[in-house]
Amino acid sequence: MQLKQYYIKPDLCTGCQACLAVCPAGAIQETALGRPQIRTVLCNRCGACKRKCKHKAIAYRVRLQF
Repeated sequence: MQLKQYYIKPDLCTGCQACLAVCPAGAIQETALGRPQIRTVLCNRCGACKRKCKHKAIAYRVRLQF
């Protein structure tokens, strides 16, 4: 089974937090440095954050899960 795992590219993220506001699962939190971070255990992999990010700072990798 393939599973998408979303992550934030720190070199492209501006810290606007648009992804944080749009996440229906509440899986994105702000770090101590004011940057968003995706908590993969809460992420439902809907892709709302990726679609909302105008800086293209959110991507995913495909993981195999057995």
